[in-house]
Amino acid sequence: MRLELSPVDVRDASEIKRAVTAFGRSDNAGLIVTASAMATRHRDLIIALAAIHSLPAVYASRFFVTAGGLMSYGPHLTDQYRRAAGYVDGIL
Repeated sequence: MRLELSPVDVRDASEIKRAVTAFGRSDNAGLIVTASAMATRHRDLIIALAAIHSLPAVYASRFFVTAGGLMSYGPHLTDQYRRAAGYVDGIL
C-alpha cells in the first residue's frame, strides 16, 4: 500500500500545533490519534486543527466524534464492563 507511518510524540499544545500543521502540508496525510491523557486534554485543539488542515482523523474514543471529530475506532467501554460483569457472575 506504500504507506508511511510517522509517529509523533507531543507533550503540549504548541507541539500539537506544529505536528498537525506539518501533516497538513503533506499530500494524502491523515491522523490516527491514540488514547492518552494528553489527547483527551487537548481534544478540542486536535479536532479543530484537523478540520482547519482538512486532515481525515481517526480517534480512539467516541467522545472525540461527539465533539466534532471525523470517526473513532475503539472499544465500547460500557459494553466491556457489562460483559465483564457477566463473566464474574458466571465464575461466582
